[in-house]
Amino acid sequence: MRRILLLGGTTEASRLAALLARAGVAAVFSYAGRTEAPAAQPLPTRIGGFGGAEG
Repeated sequence: MRRILLLGGTTEASRLAALLARAGVAAVFSYAGRTEAPAAQPLPTRIGGFGGAEG
């Protein structure tokens, strides 16, 4: 199964997340971790980096 990693932080990314969620597409919304108050998303959400080589 393929999944989409959606790099968020923009209005356009939030709109795309809503479309993907409605379509039932397997996706993860990722914030870089620089946003002070990230908006709730309709997809599973990850905040922060990926932990370098260990991550």
